[in-house]
Amino acid sequence: MDFGLLSLPVLALSALLGYAVVFDTSTVMFHDIGVPNSIESQGYTPKVMAARLANEVRSIDQKARTVKDIRDFSLPDDDSAVNALSDYFKFAEPIRATQEMLGLVRFTFNGDMVARGDDLHLSVRGYGYNGHKPFNQSISGKDPNQILHEMAIDIVRFIDPYVVASYMYETTHDANSKDFASAIREVRYCMVHLPKGDLHWAYNLHGLILTQQGKQQQAIERFNEALKLKPDFLLPVYNTGNALLEMKQYDQAIAKFKEVLNRDAKGNTRMPHAYTQWGVALMRQGRLDEAAQMMQKAMAIDPMYADAYYQFGQLLRQQGKTEEGREMIQRAIDRAPQRTLYSAELTQALTN
Repeated sequence: MDFGLLSLPVLALSALLGYAVVFDTSTVMFHDIGVPNSIESQGYTPKVMAARLANEVRSIDQKARTVKDIRDFSLPDDDSAVNALSDYFKFAEPIRATQEMLGLVRFTFNGDMVARGDDLHLSVRGYGYNGHKPFNQSISGKDPNQILHEMAIDIVRFIDPYVVASYMYETTHDANSKDFASAIREVRYCMVHLPKGDLHWAYNLHGLILTQQGKQQQAIERFNEALKLKPDFLLPVYNTGNALLEMKQYDQAIAKFKEVLNRDAKGNTRMPHAYTQWGVALMRQGRLDEAAQMMQKAMAIDPMYADAYYQFGQLLRQQGKTEEGREMIQRAIDRAPQRTLYSAELTQALTN
């Protein structure tokens, strides 16, 4: 079907309504998920199921907290501001078709859920517009929420396996756990399935896992592998500094953090992180006043960077400023409530 005459007014309508996310080149589109009557009567309509799946995919992407090509995951059209007017003017189908025709949608998914005895069976099909093989996955279970979560993991892995690996790492780290088995499994998957040009991300993430496991020298080797693949990659430099910090090689660690600051001219990668960890190195050397200055710089650059507040709280407690230290740790919790380490530290501070 030729939408040439319709594409301009459709695009104009979309621009007017401000739904820019669907015109991002990384947009992922979710269409209705068919459901059995027994589920629909509980409020799990086809549109609700599609929206829930889209939200679950978005949540995984957000929790991964990776700076690697974050994608936008759009809700089904009926949940958007565009749809409210486009349905009224009967433009919904041309809008969707035009988005796909112009390459504004990179991935599309649809599916259905059926009841099989006491179990629910969810099948989702999808495809990418950039040469991806088709996606076709089925999951069974009793809990629709768990089924949607597992399917969302599979969908994100199809779109970008690194995001799933980062999600597994970050959620394990947030829980203050050392069981990185799931993250390691996903990193190994990345080593096989990521394009060669993206492998430096997998090596860097493997190094982060090894650092958390106390295997600092092995971690530095992985960071060096990442730098061999991409010499201008800044994250392994910063992460090497953290590994050296844990090895109590404070001056060498500070040198790495300085390198990050010198190379991060725009301050949009790891500048507040580098100032914070430079402060931690100084704090461990007993240079508390200098450490405080570094952490204050980090908070000034990024007032939402939670770890700067947490580390500054630790420093204040070392200086005997108990109440101020507790307040800083609370601010860290306010900014990153998912980090159980912060809450545990505050509980300990309140009981001491």
